[in-house]
Amino acid sequence: MVNSIYYLLPSVAATLSLFLGFFVSFRIKRSFSNFSLAGLCLCIAIWHYSYSACYSARNPDEAIFWARTSYFGIIFIPIANFQIAISLLNLKKPKTLTFFYVLAGIFLILSRTDLFFSHVHKYFWGYYPQAAILYHPFLIYFFGVYSYASLLVFFTLKNNKTLTLLKRNQLKYVFIAYLIGSGASVDYFGKYGFEIYPFGYINMICVVFVFTYAIIKYRLLDISVAITRTGIFVAVYGVVLGIPFALAFGCQQWLAALIGEKWWIVPLVSSTVLATAGPFIYLYIQKKAENRLLQEQKRYQATLRQASLGMGRVKDLKKLMNLIVYIVTRTVHLEHSSIYLYDDSEKKYFIEASRNRGKPKSKGAVEYTSPLTRYLFKVKEPIVYEEIKQRTQDYRDQELILVESALRELDAAVVVPSFIEQKLLAIVVLGRKLSGKLYSEDDLSVFSILANQAALAIENAQFYEDVKRTQEQLFQAEKMATIGTMADGLSHQINNRLHALGFIAGDALDSIKLKGGTVVSPEAKELIDEVQRALVRIQDNVKQGGEVVQGLLKYTRKGEAGFGPVDFDQLVNASIEMAQYKVKLEQITIVKDYSAQMLPKIHGNFTQLQEVFFNLIDNAHDALMQRKNEKNEPNYKPTLRIAAEKKEGILQISVLDNGIGVKDNDQDKIFTPFFTTKLSSKKGTGLGLYVIQKLIEENHKGKVAMSSEYMTGTLITIILPIVS
Repeated sequence: MVNSIYYLLPSVAATLSLFLGFFVSFRIKRSFSNFSLAGLCLCIAIWHYSYSACYSARNPDEAIFWARTSYFGIIFIPIANFQIAISLLNLKKPKTLTFFYVLAGIFLILSRTDLFFSHVHKYFWGYYPQAAILYHPFLIYFFGVYSYASLLVFFTLKNNKTLTLLKRNQLKYVFIAYLIGSGASVDYFGKYGFEIYPFGYINMICVVFVFTYAIIKYRLLDISVAITRTGIFVAVYGVVLGIPFALAFGCQQWLAALIGEKWWIVPLVSSTVLATAGPFIYLYIQKKAENRLLQEQKRYQATLRQASLGMGRVKDLKKLMNLIVYIVTRTVHLEHSSIYLYDDSEKKYFIEASRNRGKPKSKGAVEYTSPLTRYLFKVKEPIVYEEIKQRTQDYRDQELILVESALRELDAAVVVPSFIEQKLLAIVVLGRKLSGKLYSEDDLSVFSILANQAALAIENAQFYEDVKRTQEQLFQAEKMATIGTMADGLSHQINNRLHALGFIAGDALDSIKLKGGTVVSPEAKELIDEVQRALVRIQDNVKQGGEVVQGLLKYTRKGEAGFGPVDFDQLVNASIEMAQYKVKLEQITIVKDYSAQMLPKIHGNFTQLQEVFFNLIDNAHDALMQRKNEKNEPNYKPTLRIAAEKKEGILQISVLDNGIGVKDNDQDKIFTPFFTTKLSSKKGTGLGLYVIQKLIEENHKGKVAMSSEYMTGTLITIILPIVS
């Protein structure tokens, strides 16, 4: 009796191979490959279980039978490895794969004949088959397909510089598995008379371990497809193997009685026919089953592709954002999805649209320099939370730790970048699928296409909105120019009337003075004195009216001087003087909290800056009066405080009032044109702060910001360059 260790070890290896294969199948939920590891493990198990029986066979005929049985698994091992390679490399080789299956079917038939195995060797570990003439072309087939798969992976790793880190790691471990598996070729020496113990089962177990590690770490397999393929493989080859076995063992006596000594021809012919038809039946059923299995996935992927083509027709940016998240969330059945759009002025990505079915941890903004955006710029492809989490645990890389934290904060299962050339225009955040399934490679490819199309559509919508804003600004500028022209003409007409009144009053006074010595009655004298005093008051009012008109002309005319040194105190005084023609400044207290002599001169346009501070004083007055009228506080003192402080290269100006303030939900819209918080449209057009922002930031290259607390007050901070 052969030592039990020689046939028990392959049995243990076969059992472990099956266990690892099915463990991975049920442990992992997502992957990138269509290859079934469980199927490969089944092939390895058939090989080793059969050889275990061969080693311990009681006679040469029984050993030959089990040796031939092992090739139901061995013949398909190189094809399984080839499927791993082409699926990982996204290669379409249906004709090549079909050709290999045809060759496998042929060799499966030949393995049942004496031209493949005719005799067995008797070695120290037990019986071992002896290679016959047709075994040599089988070796060419086996090592040819195996080497082809290995070279495909090797040259891709060597030459393809565009591989992602994930894909490179996947291929690296697959190639390592191929190298280890090639060591099992030592088993073939025994078939040619060399008494070398066939320890190839050790190599194959190592291969399974490498694949298992790669699957768990780098999502190597598509398990839903893998399990389906495994089931089909087991079912088809259960029939292929089961019928000949049943005929050989269960019906032996009946066949011997019916046919005689040639009874074995029936199981041999049946195994030959079934082995020939097996690969074709397997491929046909597999195709039908996978189409059924992936039907839902293909449906929503087709919907997303169609949606990506139609997005360019949507011109309204907000509508486009909401449409994208609606389509993605509803079609793929996600817990939530969001789009973060880049704001160039704030250097942040703000959430523009979201759709929630669960309760995601939403975040209002993502910094442009955050770890997440830096990583997206680096990889320029969708990133998966589970993958980042696994790599973080493996490598403890600080960058990955920060990215994983950012993804967790967004409650993101997948983040898809939306690039226009080198500009990251938007970030699409996708939550988990309601089904619990994870994202496939096809999903990520479709999302990448959708994100790229969305980037183009967003850019078009933004351009359209910019054009609309420009048209609005041009229209408003035209209205303001018309008002300015009218003010200029009206001021001229008013000036003429005032001059005429002044001349008339002057002439009347001169006439009274010339006839001052005339003797008149006391009553007439008193009347003349009153008329004289009235004429003097008329002259004074004419003079004041002329100053008012002159101020209006200064305000409406843009000035000829352009940019130059501007004295801040003079600017404030001129703005206060101008404001008094519109509002009653005696109702409020204006505090100038700065030392005029210590401040540097501003580099700017006096007329434009006067317009800025005029608007600020006007807005502050309205806010102060609104609080006074609404709250009726007994000790309330409406106060406007203007402060200025020199800093490096700039003058920082603060305009603080203790007025009504701005509500929280209105603060983001405060600089939007035509938006006003004033109670009456007659009090405000919603253009004051918009004009201020344009004049400060675009014309003077400064900065303006607002902070406010409702019912407490508002602070406007302005930064302007100083004369160097």
